[in-house]
Amino acid sequence: MDKFAIKTKIDNKIYALFNAISEVIFRLDSGNKALLHNNLKYKGIHKGEACYILGTGPSLSTLSSLEIDHVKKYKTIAVNSYYKSDVSDILTPNYYCLMDNLYWEDWSHTYEEIINSYGPTMKTQFITDYRAKTILSSQLACDDSLYLYTKKYPYDSVSCDITKNIHGVMNVISYAIITSMYLGFDKIYLLGCDYNAFCNMGNGHCYDDKDELSQVNYDLAFYLKFYWICTEFHYLISKLARENSVSIVNLTDASLLDAYPRMNFTEHLKGAR
Repeated sequence: MDKFAIKTKIDNKIYALFNAISEVIFRLDSGNKALLHNNLKYKGIHKGEACYILGTGPSLSTLSSLEIDHVKKYKTIAVNSYYKSDVSDILTPNYYCLMDNLYWEDWSHTYEEIINSYGPTMKTQFITDYRAKTILSSQLACDDSLYLYTKKYPYDSVSCDITKNIHGVMNVISYAIITSMYLGFDKIYLLGCDYNAFCNMGNGHCYDDKDELSQVNYDLAFYLKFYWICTEFHYLISKLARENSVSIVNLTDASLLDAYPRMNFTEHLKGAR
């Protein structure tokens, strides 16, 4: 056994212990257990349906009017700063996923900006971390958000039962996929998932990102490590999808994410007719 295999074996033992402790802590947390229990009413509500997950990669801004009209026919899940894009002006998402710590810390204003973007009668539901509960309860007349508790480390598997303590999969697209599986979608299509920020140090989104980038200072080592770990988690999500007969297709042209089958949107539209 080589040294890398030995390290992986030791790491997995540590992760297993960490997950066991995390589970004990969760079971003693009656408040958050009750909060997550509310997610039960959403289990399988979109059974047999298709959805589109809207990433914020630069490719999203290249969607044609024909492609956008097609996506409008289906349920959509947007992420992060999608609301700043031009596409957002014509395509209002059904769900909005925010899972970065920044959103309930320094960038907590984002929730209010999203709500203001879609108006006081916004029907878009948030998918976010349980730590954002206080923020949203103060801003929404009726808080129907789906809250996630993600404290386990996914070293050999991932789960999508969001009424429980699930695995922390890091990337917001990953969380959107897991939640969409819980909601019952069995055909999941990815758009705007260029997955190449490590090639350009985070520059380039489907919106003007200069202000956001001025507030972070990540180096190449961060991006390479982050993408390596996230990619491993995507492989586990892909495995979970196959086990549950869920189809995930990456429709993002030139995307580097290879965990899911890739298809050109033009070909996808031909098949959808």
